[in-house]
Amino acid sequence: LIKEQLVSSITLGIALRYVLEALRRPPSLGLTTSSSGKMFRFGMFALEQFKERLHEWPQYCSHIVQIPHLKEGYAELVNEIEIAMAESQNRGAAPGNPSSGPG
Repeated sequence: LIKEQLVSSITLGIALRYVLEALRRPPSLGLTTSSSGKMFRFGMFALEQFKERLHEWPQYCSHIVQIPHLKEGYAELVNEIEIAMAESQNRGAAPGNPSSGPG
């Protein structure tokens, strides 16, 4: 839904918040199927679906890359998100871009 831009405004904010909250849950260790592990897997699956749009939400990205267990166990994903944040900054700093400048 997020990837295809089928949700927007308030609904988009709620969906992104749920994904972020799921990512903050600790992943399950080993073969356990804890509820927090299932929530984390949901968050990871959802994030994979719309990660090409992450550059649109640099503040959201900054929240994701601060999650300790993502930095430790999913360094490649965190690196991709940091690249998306950099792309967002580069787009905002482009000459003639009305969103560039202090905000």
